Amino acid sequence: MLTPSAVPVELPRLPFDAEAHEYHFPNVIAAKLAVANELALPLAKLSEEDQAFIQQVVSETLIRRVVLERVRSYFRNKKTGDEHAG
Repeated sequence: MLTPSAVPVELPRLPFDAEAHEYHFPNVIAAKLAVANELALPLAKLSEEDQAFIQQVVSETLIRRVVLERVRSYFRNKKTGDEHAG
């Protein structure tokens, strides 16, 4: 018969890294293809400013959720209507 130990045992703890388990694009090209698909527009047709923003985002992270959230937010909040892609 087992009896509980009188000495408390400290179990090792490892924090859960949710980002490590999210989908990451395999590379920048895949991320840009997904952005173009999201916008339903080839990236080459975007302004230089818009292309630079997308390049900045995909150079910072390849986490799918983050890339698409930032791109959606950027284009949703653009002031000029004639360049709006969404």
